[in-house]
Amino acid sequence: MNIQYWIMKGALRNRQQDLEKIKSMINSAEVNAKVTQDIETDDNTATLVFREIYESIRQLGDVKLWLIGYEPQNHEVSMEILKEFDIKDKVKLNSLDRLKKIRHDINYRGFRASIGQAEEILEFWNKCGMEILRILKKEIKISDINCIIIHGCPSDAEKAMNSQTRTYDKHWMPWTKQQLISKGIKVETPLMPEPWQPDYEKFKKEFEKYNINKNSVLVGHSCGCAFLVRWLGETKKNISKLILVAPWKIPDKGDELRKNFYIYPIDKTIKNRVKKIVLFTSDDEEENGKKSLRIYNKDLDGKIIELKGHGHYTLGNMKTEKFPELIYEIIN
Repeated sequence: MNIQYWIMKGALRNRQQDLEKIKSMINSAEVNAKVTQDIETDDNTATLVFREIYESIRQLGDVKLWLIGYEPQNHEVSMEILKEFDIKDKVKLNSLDRLKKIRHDINYRGFRASIGQAEEILEFWNKCGMEILRILKKEIKISDINCIIIHGCPSDAEKAMNSQTRTYDKHWMPWTKQQLISKGIKVETPLMPEPWQPDYEKFKKEFEKYNINKNSVLVGHSCGCAFLVRWLGETKKNISKLILVAPWKIPDKGDELRKNFYIYPIDKTIKNRVKKIVLFTSDDEEENGKKSLRIYNKDLDGKIIELKGHGHYTLGNMKTEKFPELIYEIIN
């Protein structure tokens, strides 16, 4: 659909996504259709049935437009966006223009819907509307997610201080953020203070600027995992998912700063407050990385995913910034 065309026509306005409004609209569409389906269709009720089911179909279009950041100004654009859905009986979406014309004749020319027309729109709802409804519910659920990605801790302070040369917040993170945003998911990738000399309290102060709730997905890389696990154990927060990518928990000998960051008891009750825990590792991860994974999973009891040739999940190891397996675990 040509969004710009409909904006120029005055049929669309830019609006910030309002999930509560969206949820209310889709609930209204579903309830209205259910109630209408219970009405016995005859010559006296056919027009009512047609109008009410048409309204539910239109609301599905409204929901889709609000999800992508637009407020519809008429029913035509709401019906038009429905043609974009990839459903099993996609050809049947072509009948939307016919339903639109019938609705126009009823509203503006005083026509009465026939029993056949009422049955046609009921069939459309059952075959197409219900499938679109399920797709939209999934999209709404995804939009409810807020994802926060915590980067790792570089060893080269001079390189890390330079925004042009630093890599600790790069690797797969920008690509992942872009992919999630394109799916309507809110994503934050905060820069932790002086990560080359990680300090838990400083990390905590920065991290708690963000909204963490029951729908949150927390993703950590390397030492970012150590921070997240400690923070969840300390705060007893309930979240949706915890995803640890190449988790690390073993400081180098003599490194007191990192020892204070990494060495702490893992709270075994975290798994009771997190709906899903996933740990990514690789067949060619360093030995201390593999040991770290075992330490974490002993208490977290999560799902382990081992990918081949990903090393410590840096760009140099992976040879790509794409990380589709992570996208899958965040969304599904």
